[in-house]
Amino acid sequence: MYFSKERKSQFRSGVTASTGDSGSRGDVALKVTVVVSDEPPLDPELRSGPGFAALVEDGRHRVLFDTGPDPDLLLHNLKGLGYEPEDLTAVVISHNHWDHTGGLQAAESEVARIVTPERIGVKNELVREEWLGIGDMVLTDVLEGPPPERALYANGLLITGCAHPGIHEFVEWCVRRGLEVHTVLGGFHLMGATEIEVEKVADRLEELGVKIAGPCHCSGEVAKRMFRRRFEFLNVGPGLEVRV
Repeated sequence: MYFSKERKSQFRSGVTASTGDSGSRGDVALKVTVVVSDEPPLDPELRSGPGFAALVEDGRHRVLFDTGPDPDLLLHNLKGLGYEPEDLTAVVISHNHWDHTGGLQAAESEVARIVTPERIGVKNELVREEWLGIGDMVLTDVLEGPPPERALYANGLLITGCAHPGIHEFVEWCVRRGLEVHTVLGGFHLMGATEIEVEKVADRLEELGVKIAGPCHCSGEVAKRMFRRRFEFLNVGPGLEVRV
C-alpha cells in the first residue's frame, strides 16, 4: 500500500492516487506521474500548459508518454518532480500534434528510443512499433483518428494523449486482447461534444469495465462534469501520481 504525506485517495479497484511527497519509488508495481496538463497543478512547484505528458515507471524503466507543448515546460516540470531527461528509458509519442510533441527536443538527445505512430522527423524514432517491450507496458495498435494515434496500457490503466479515434475504441482494443481496463487517464477528445454524446461514451466505458476516469486536456467541461458523476474521478493536474 502507498502512503503520502499529503492527499491520498484509495479506490475500490486497488488504484492509489496521490499528490505531494511520494516517498519511496519502489513500493508498488507501477507509477504514473502527470508531467504536463492543462489542469491546475497539484504541486505548487509545477506549471500547467496545453497538451499532455505523463511519466510511467515500473521500478526499472521510466517511459515518458508525450512531451507537452515545448521543451521549457517539460524540463521545468520534470526537474520539479526530481527527474532529468537522461533518467528516461524511452519516449512514446501518441500522435503528431504540437502540444504532444513540442517538448521532444528536451529529451531527444538523451533518449535512445523514441516511438511514434508516424514519422515526425527525429533521427532515432521507431515508427509503428507495436510492442514496447519494456516491463508490462503495452502500446496499442495505431488507430485512425485522424490523426493516427496510439495509447499506452499497463496494469489495468490506459493512458491516452487525445484519443482522437475515441476513448472507447482504445478500451475496446485492450478488452479484445484480454486486458482489463479499470482506469482511463488523459485526453478524451470530447471537447465540444453534447451531453448526449458524452453520455453514450460513458455508458460504453462502464460496459467495458472502467471504474476510474481522469479526463483532461481536450476532454471538455461537459465530459469532466459527467465523468465526475459517473466514475471515481481523478483531477489530472501536473503532479498527480497514480499507482497500480
